Amino acid sequence: MSSQWFMHKEDSKNTPSILNGMRYEEELLYRMRGVCLIQIVGYRLELPVHTVATASTLYHRFFTRKSFYDYKYTRIAQACLFIACKSDESSRRAQDIAKSWTYKPKETRSEKAIAKFISDLLYNELLVLEVVCFDMSFEHPYYDMLEFVKEVGIPNEIATAALAFINDSFRLPLNLWYEPKAIAATALVMGYQTSGTKLPSDTNTNWAQYLQGHSELIGEIAASIMEVYKLPKYTEKK
Repeated sequence: MSSQWFMHKEDSKNTPSILNGMRYEEELLYRMRGVCLIQIVGYRLELPVHTVATASTLYHRFFTRKSFYDYKYTRIAQACLFIACKSDESSRRAQDIAKSWTYKPKETRSEKAIAKFISDLLYNELLVLEVVCFDMSFEHPYYDMLEFVKEVGIPNEIATAALAFINDSFRLPLNLWYEPKAIAATALVMGYQTSGTKLPSDTNTNWAQYLQGHSELIGEIAASIMEVYKLPKYTEKK
């Protein structure tokens, strides 16, 4: 993770939005809402998980430097997804983003509405890139998780559960609070706990040794991931 983006969790209580009067829980909720939209549209576009993760990370980075009071979170989320598609070579046109984002069953968007969406998208693309200083370096937990899975021989059921926890973790800025390897290691522990399966007895694997050396951190990250499921689902839209 680039050092300019790393922040302690407590530092999240001093973001521009909170300094402008927003409650901490409310900011977390708007972060979650934006990422949920990114994930929904990413699914519609059949994007790889790493592209959706890149978009989510851009979104969190943007709002560490800008306030939710000053920018409409939906438009920033749209731009982040468009940038991620370019960065990760998941070729999707602005028109693809527009049609998928505005999709409603049994409703056709006018060409004028699509053109306006694209115009706003291109404007906000440059805005986001400027705010994040064109820093497109990313490390996501998926690689570390797969390495642990292959090394330990973790069952598919547990790996799938861990993958879901990682995906959900992007809804809050855990990717700014913790290193990718730590999130990956924690997600696998949570996968075992969810399935009611005991952890492997072999303590000589890299994963087991990582857990032994970072037990307190693992507990902290697990608690942070669980916050995703405790936040209220709705608030007044901005």
